[in-house]
Amino acid sequence: MSDRPTQITQSRTDPHRLRLWFLARTGDPVAKLLEPGFRGDPHALYEHMRSHGPVHHSRTGLRAVMSYDACSEVLHNPHLQAPEASAHLIERTPILQATALDLSGIRAAASDQAQAVASPLLRPVLHPSLPRIEAVAHGLLRRRAEAGFLDVVDHFAFPLAVACLSELLGVPAAHSARFTQICHTLGRPLRTAPSSAEAEALYDAKEDLAALVIRLEHERQQSPGDDLISRLSVPRHGDQTGDDVTRLLDHIHRQDLQEAANPGTPGAPAGQLTLVEVAGVCATLAVSGLDAAVCLISNAVAALGARPEQWQTLRTEPQLAGEAIEETLRFDPPRPFALRVAGERVQVAGHTVPPGSGLLVMLAAARRDPARFHAPDRFDLTRRAEPSHLVADGDMTLATSWARLTAEVALQALADGLPHLRLAGQVIRRPGGVVRGFTRLPVHASPTA
Repeated sequence: MSDRPTQITQSRTDPHRLRLWFLARTGDPVAKLLEPGFRGDPHALYEHMRSHGPVHHSRTGLRAVMSYDACSEVLHNPHLQAPEASAHLIERTPILQATALDLSGIRAAASDQAQAVASPLLRPVLHPSLPRIEAVAHGLLRRRAEAGFLDVVDHFAFPLAVACLSELLGVPAAHSARFTQICHTLGRPLRTAPSSAEAEALYDAKEDLAALVIRLEHERQQSPGDDLISRLSVPRHGDQTGDDVTRLLDHIHRQDLQEAANPGTPGAPAGQLTLVEVAGVCATLAVSGLDAAVCLISNAVAALGARPEQWQTLRTEPQLAGEAIEETLRFDPPRPFALRVAGERVQVAGHTVPPGSGLLVMLAAARRDPARFHAPDRFDLTRRAEPSHLVADGDMTLATSWARLTAEVALQALADGLPHLRLAGQVIRRPGGVVRGFTRLPVHASPTA
């Protein structure tokens, strides 16, 4: 795989990408992070910006908020908690449109209400399926043992996350192959702007996912189960699926599932959602959730594989898997930024922010703020007595909850199946600074040293 960014060629034909490319090459740290081909050390850029104060004014027109306290101030300011305004900012900010980094992907398909309803159900719904998921994980490891190495991304993290999601949604065996194909199309990150063939495949996969959700939701109306779709769906009297199906497909044909959820739909009891909202939840899990889970698993394995003493701590105390995931979210989070928009003139860390201004809440920088964390650049899964790492509620609540749960299962399986985890060969980071993960992460697959 070549490390040469393909976006440079594109930037020469797109004036907005050309400007982003130019700002990055002339030293603007925010532009460097936003540029699709970025492969440098983001924390060096964070430290450079932090050295000039808690708020960095970028020539891109965005303000980067760096310190833990300033990021916390932004995340708790009601005038800066307007995720729906992010769409408008992206639409009128060419520099954001120029990135192939999926800043708009930070917006979930499911509404905040739907995410809030679905997130607490993930663990109890998945718990009965854990023996089957663990069997899948160990099967994946056994199949790679003969080859002697395993690519954590392709051979383990992604197929395991798809298997977990299939169990969560209760996808029947008859639909398993197509569901896996849908997940591969929707959940795999695109390295560049999609070709016409890729765009068509994405469109078809969204329709197929919607059709599958319609089928499963209708079946669960007749025979409810313990899966997520059953628990989320609003009970109906008689056959009332027609209008919902029409609305759902209309959303897909008009654009995609990003605005499919309608939190104001009347008649939805607390804890249950309409078909359109259920579809939004499934879309969030199949797109943002899978990507976040794969990135979180690979980032955790990379951190642990580079620190044998930390891996052995987890091996001897497997109950620390959850702590290892939390430390990964602090040390190397898949989504290091959150986008906020000022609804009115506000003050942030002594800086005046005009209405309509965009702020990048630099979560990864805040989670390594030396003013708040002892030895912040040290990965330590036994870290205690420090502030919790900041979370941007609303934007990625459901995807992050799902990623946490899936990654915890993955680490426990790896600790059992690969007790002598060691990195094996060249690792390749995903290009770009907005999503942190790997495209290649090989490790030795032998269960013995």
